[in-house]
Amino acid sequence: MKTQDGRLIVIGGASRSGKTAWTRREVMKQPRILAWDPEDQWAQERGFKRVTTRKALLAAAHVGGPQKVAYVAGGDLKAEFDFWAGCVQYAGRYVGPLAAIAEELADVTSQSKAPGNWGILLRRGLKRGVTIYAISQRWAEADKTAMGNASEFVIFRQATGDDARYMARKTRVSEEQINALKPLDFIRYDSGSGEASAGRLKF
Repeated sequence: MKTQDGRLIVIGGASRSGKTAWTRREVMKQPRILAWDPEDQWAQERGFKRVTTRKALLAAAHVGGPQKVAYVAGGDLKAEFDFWAGCVQYAGRYVGPLAAIAEELADVTSQSKAPGNWGILLRRGLKRGVTIYAISQRWAEADKTAMGNASEFVIFRQATGDDARYMARKTRVSEEQINALKPLDFIRYDSGSGEASAGRLKF
């Protein structure tokens, strides 16, 4: 069976550097989105439906066609994130292509191998037509599976020199280039071609 492969875009940068604003511009034209939204920000975007229960999220995963859903969970965030990732994997495999937005990954993953359903989604989701936008302020504290499987990186200003050094090691973008970034500046790096290009968000 031939499918249209998705992409895994790793987005990293300090708070208020432009990560979510960049992602918003990338995804808004996509018709089908499931977002992990622990800070209740995607739910405030126009066109998004806010869901807060597993039952509602699972129901959304079964729906084909245009819809934008933000899962705002409470309680055990790691367990809820695992459930969200499982729903995304199901939605991509059995229903149709979609975009998945995963915010604040350092809060629900660690430096080791990606856990549970998130790991399955990273390893198998792309060939099911799932495009994943994986976002973290500090990738040195988030899972290495996403870093290793990334189709591309979008690098914003980093919070610390250690963060810049880590991103430089994972890409061919130099530490000096990363440290020179200002708020809203970014470098987009393609893992396949090794090409990097600079940009700046404009409002």
